[in-house]
Amino acid sequence: MESINQASLPNRIIRMIVILSGVLLFVYGLLPVVTSQVPILAQMHSYLDQNGIDPSRYYYTDVEQVAEGEHYLEIALDR
Repeated sequence: MESINQASLPNRIIRMIVILSGVLLFVYGLLPVVTSQVPILAQMHSYLDQNGIDPSRYYYTDVEQVAEGEHYLEIALDR
């Protein structure tokens, strides 16, 4: 088998496309099925949807629970 450095450009592109396709299939195909079939994951997914929380976001400035948490921390740290 050729090493990666010796593989031709078309072969490396094909490998990249196959791997990328596999990752996308896993993330958008398999994980949603698993999430819907495992009760605790389905419950967490439902909770996130009901509360308008997008777990892929880094900052949750528009979610009410974050404001409540920040308020609690301010009070707790002022003591």
